Amino acid sequence: MDGDRRDFLKNVTICAFAASFMPVRVSYGENEPKADAEGVSTKSRAEEALSLMREYGSCCTGVLASYAPELGMESELAAGLGRGMAGGIGSLGNVCGAVSGAVLVIGAKTTNKSNIHDMEAGMKTMETVREFVARFEEQHSSIECRELIGHDISTMEKTEAAMKANAFANCPKFVESAVTILDDILSS
Repeated sequence: MDGDRRDFLKNVTICAFAASFMPVRVSYGENEPKADAEGVSTKSRAEEALSLMREYGSCCTGVLASYAPELGMESELAAGLGRGMAGGIGSLGNVCGAVSGAVLVIGAKTTNKSNIHDMEAGMKTMETVREFVARFEEQHSSIECRELIGHDISTMEKTEAAMKANAFANCPKFVESAVTILDDILSS
């Protein structure tokens, strides 16, 4: 195993170990999801998502946690669920975290106890995901983190270089776009 990979795995292990001490409350169905976000404007949700992105440290956690109350979960649980999606899934530069967060929201918003085993409902969820992805790609030309930020971030050294180059400066734009598209799709 080369040094870069070893350092990357060491850092991931340290982060996972540190995260295991963070308090996360799992509701086990105590909180039923709310049907919709009455009174939540897209602008205020985008602001909330950006605030949560800064608080929790990733695009996915910002998008997913901004919908947490509607999904019947605590923000911290949403942040924990989205943590591994940061940096394009484990900081590998794959699918943008904002897109991953939106896809998780779509799944949660379109699935319930009565349709979890319904193939037709599953196909409708997939159609909604495809619509979201098409609209995101139309605005940003890609859903891949490395393409959106213009840097390979697959190692700690490469991530640090991307940070020095201010490669993540457009991430708030991707979070805002994801929330805007998602609100539009879910409200229709």
